[in-house]
This record gives sequence, structure tokens and C-alpha cells, in this order.
Amino acid sequence: MSVQYIYDSAGKKTGVIIPIDLWETLQDKRLAEEPVGISDPGKYRGIYRDLKVDLKTEIRKLRDEWTRI
Repeated sequence: MSVQYIYDSAGKKTGVIIPIDLWETLQDKRLAEEPVGISDPGKYRGIYRDLKVDLKTEIRKLRDEWTRI
């Protein structure tokens, strides 16, 4: 079995089906490599300090993007 793509009615790729043996191989490689994520979050501290935005409003907007109907 090979990788299979799922398309919507407009022909746009919307998903993928990966054989389990390939998935497990990719998982093993990922675990062996560097951890996923930010290795040093301290270097990002204060990056929004000089912006003229209301962070609480921006956070609320981001949260609303994930609201499910």
C-alpha cells in the first residue's frame, strides 16, 4: 500500500492516508532526532513588548479560530 491523498470536490488536497508501517518508521525517526518544539523559550521572552497591540484581544482572536461549531 502506498500513500493516498484525499481531495475535496474542488480537487484540493485535504488529507492523506499513510500506511501504518511508514507511520511507525517516521515516528521512530522523530523520536530519535531532536525534540519537537522550542528548545529555548527564554530567547522569545518579551518579543511583544514594543508592539502596539492588546495581547488579551489577540489571544482571544486566536482562541476563536479553534472554536468548533
